[in-house]
Amino acid sequence: MTKLKDHTDVDGIGTVASPGESADGSSRTFPEFPEFTKGQKTYTAAVAFIAWSLAVYDIVSFGNMLPAIQDEFGWSTTTASYVATLVSVGSLAVAFVVGPIVDFLGRRLALFVTTAGAALSSGLAGLAIGPISLVLYRSLSGFGQSEQAVNACYLNEVFHAKRRGFFMALVQAGWPVGVMISALMGLSFEGMIGWRGVFVIGSFPLVIILILRIWLKESPFFLKVQYVRKLRAAGDAAGAETAAQHYGLDMKNDRKNTYAALFTPALRKHTIAIGVVFFLKAVADSQLANLATTVLVKGKGINLNTALWTVFAANILAFIAFMVFGWLGDRIGRRETGIACQVLAAAPAAYLLFVADSVVAVMISYSLMLFFTQGTAAVLYAYVGESYPTRVRGTGVAYVAITGPIGFIVGPLMYAMLQSAGFNPAQAALSAVSACVLSALVLLAAKRIPPGQDLIGAAH
Repeated sequence: MTKLKDHTDVDGIGTVASPGESADGSSRTFPEFPEFTKGQKTYTAAVAFIAWSLAVYDIVSFGNMLPAIQDEFGWSTTTASYVATLVSVGSLAVAFVVGPIVDFLGRRLALFVTTAGAALSSGLAGLAIGPISLVLYRSLSGFGQSEQAVNACYLNEVFHAKRRGFFMALVQAGWPVGVMISALMGLSFEGMIGWRGVFVIGSFPLVIILILRIWLKESPFFLKVQYVRKLRAAGDAAGAETAAQHYGLDMKNDRKNTYAALFTPALRKHTIAIGVVFFLKAVADSQLANLATTVLVKGKGINLNTALWTVFAANILAFIAFMVFGWLGDRIGRRETGIACQVLAAAPAAYLLFVADSVVAVMISYSLMLFFTQGTAAVLYAYVGESYPTRVRGTGVAYVAITGPIGFIVGPLMYAMLQSAGFNPAQAALSAVSACVLSALVLLAAKRIPPGQDLIGAAH
């Protein structure tokens, strides 16, 4: 069976010989790692979807409950923004360890680690007694935030190229589902059990997901890389090279520091570009999505219950956006779809901030903004996963899960500083609109992946 070339071979990193045949013509037999069956793919996708939805519940609940937390502790809006900033700093430090886990210990183990971290973050947050403990507990949400990155790596290696975008978007649609669960919990139970109870309850379903993940299989792509590394560690350099050729893997720049590998000459430009894209997108999302209730309550004068219903309704449309743009990305390219979505998100965002003055107008403009911003999310993680070789695919998607949190640090900080300088909430959030447009421009500098192009060593 002919093995497909690594995407990076196009850039001159490596070449792929015929299966099992080394450069000098000798042949060896290597173990084969079959792709997942249809049932295994379905089970993997279902577990990933539920786990991501619950992780999002934990992540977004912090933003949704921030006004209630702020009231209990007597914080000003500026203080609450600084607490959110410190939480993002802690999350960044936690997320940093996920990349090497994915690429050296395996996709499956990384999924266990991120799910367990999300459960701890949610449960402990309900026990917070002040800003320091809240920041420490919520820092563990870096694991939950990285779950999307791990899923992107894992699921990129599970689904076929021509339908990968749609099925990955279906799993990633756990984001609006998680947001809606969080909004419903806030509407239904916050008054009875308080914001602490909302967090504690969220930890229990994640424990169930930990159990379900026992039956997940390791990615055959990672098993191939692991086998090549074992040959190399045993001193069989020639065998390792031949195995890499057989599997269609680029292993020439493999190194223990997987983050450094992202900045080797052939990958550097692409790595910098997507890092900036995710940073800018996070700047926008931190103000218009994660702090949605704060922006709507403080900036538009809408009461908290109405704001939560607005978030809930808008995310129904966001779920549809994942399906639409996941499908579109399979046909015109995920990078191109992401560029269009970010530009189109800026217009309703600006209308929401400066024109909308009724509940109906706010709901419509907020829904359209979320439709396009979530459309971007539907394609970008799949795009990043397919743009890196297997040896650093996990670190590549974990890297953008790190640059994103940097944007989540800068976004609220910028929002607070602009308000402190005398700008009203809507004017301060204009920085989010600008970030949407800039991210689209920077994405033009990233690598283009033609629709339908398969992954490294794929045997489909």
